[in-house]
Order: sequence, then C-alpha cells, then structure tokens
Amino acid sequence: MPRLMLQNNISDHQTNNKMKVLKLAKWLDEKNVAFIISSFGIAIILLWIGLFKFTPTESNGIAGLVKNSPFLSWMYSIFSITTTSAIIGVMEITAALAILAGNFLPRVGFWGSLLCVVIFFVTSTFFLTTPETIARVDGVWAPSGTGSFLIKDISILGASLFLLSHFAKKVTVSAN
Repeated sequence: MPRLMLQNNISDHQTNNKMKVLKLAKWLDEKNVAFIISSFGIAIILLWIGLFKFTPTESNGIAGLVKNSPFLSWMYSIFSITTTSAIIGVMEITAALAILAGNFLPRVGFWGSLLCVVIFFVTSTFFLTTPETIARVDGVWAPSGTGSFLIKDISILGASLFLLSHFAKKVTVSAN
C-alpha cells in the first residue's frame, strides 16, 4: 500500500508540474512575449549597429567581412569602404524601423522582417567565408574572436524568420 501511495504522489506531482508548465506557456503565448522580445531585441541590435556603420571604426571593421563575402564584395568595386558601410547601415536602420512600425502596420513589419532575414542570412555566411573564424584551441576547434562575434547571427536569423512568420499571419488575417 505505501508503494502505491508513493506512486500516486509522484503522479500527482508530475501532473501538477505539467499544469504549471502549460499555464506558463499559455501566459507567454497570450502576452506575446516571444514576439515582443524578438522584435524589440532585433530592432535595438539593428539600430545600434546600423548607426555605428557610419563611423570610420566600423567601416574599416567590416571591410574584411565584406571583402570575403560572395554577396557583398562587389560593392567595393563600385563604392568606397565608407559608402558601402553607410549603405549597409541604412539597410539595418530601415529594417529596425520597419519592424517597430510593424506593431501598428503589420505589412511594414513583414517587409522589415524580410529585410532582416536577408541581412542575417548574409552575415551568417560571413562565418563560412571569412578566413580564421574557427581556430584550434587546446586541441578543440572553436570559433575565434571573429567567429564568436558572427555565430550569434544564426540565432538572430531564426528570430527574424519568427518575426516574418508572425507578421505574415497578421497581414493575412487583416486581408480577410
């Protein structure tokens, strides 16, 4: 009999924990927490790095990444390092503002999110196209300083896809 009571108590405890987890998930969904954190987080990142693209430090800092990119290297044959950086900055700031506007105008948020997907897809490829993004440290292959900086863009690409999906649903619902 005591063993059965212990099993029932464990089962009741597990059921109670499941209910708490489901309640938390429902609250997170109802309050749109993932969307809020993703949209404002990406907007802050893009505004900040977009504004920084107008500085000589950042223009020169991204030169090696851009030069090795099959998607962006062509820009240096047309524009200077400073102008290329400024163009990239304008794209980043535009995407950030469009995502913020998407809270009120979902179609604008959709286009801003699509631009974010392009931006973070391209920056994610820098990890593969830029030399020395991976280094052998203590016998283990690991991202180098530049690699560590770039690898986070894969997660931001995922969040951008989440926003794109969110705004696409909003646009579709408002069109009906």
